Amino acid sequence: MKPPSPSSRLVLAVLAFGFVVIAVVGTMRAQGPEPPGATALATPARASPSAGPDTPTQPTACTPTDQDKYVYHPSRLVVRAACVHVTGTVEAVRRATDGDLHILLALDPAYANLLTPANQGEGRGDLVVEPVCVRSVVQADAIATCARDRDPLAAPFPFVGEAVWMEGRYVLDLEHAGWAELHPLYRWADR
Repeated sequence: MKPPSPSSRLVLAVLAFGFVVIAVVGTMRAQGPEPPGATALATPARASPSAGPDTPTQPTACTPTDQDKYVYHPSRLVVRAACVHVTGTVEAVRRATDGDLHILLALDPAYANLLTPANQGEGRGDLVVEPVCVRSVVQADAIATCARDRDPLAAPFPFVGEAVWMEGRYVLDLEHAGWAELHPLYRWADR
């Protein structure tokens, strides 16, 4: 049997991409109408088969991890996609009292559609990415949740100015006017 030509492989890749986009859009429609200020998710979810910043290659399939269980007060988050892959450059890293980090990621243009108008304020126009329970917790209502997390995402985390890919659950945070986040972060690596 003769191997497929490069043009045949390209056609197959384009068709596969189209099916992924159709699946993502269909999933979002099944979840109901967009909340006020939300933008449609048109970027297909992609991710890495391994966790952590050790994977130097571009991921191919997005898979959630157990970190969803360690988000305190999950009712404040509107889940728009179970797992989304993005690329961008880290603009800021902030510590939160709930043990999470707030990584502000300036998205590459291909992923800008994930932002909502609420990301323009405190989020500085960036996507907020939150690895959960990775720092000491001082917020009383988050202590018990993080205490159950026996395998939080391991440090090191990206630094300001680093170009990265990241994967996580794509949500809108209602306590922050519906800004878009990856919360929790599942995995990341340098680009």
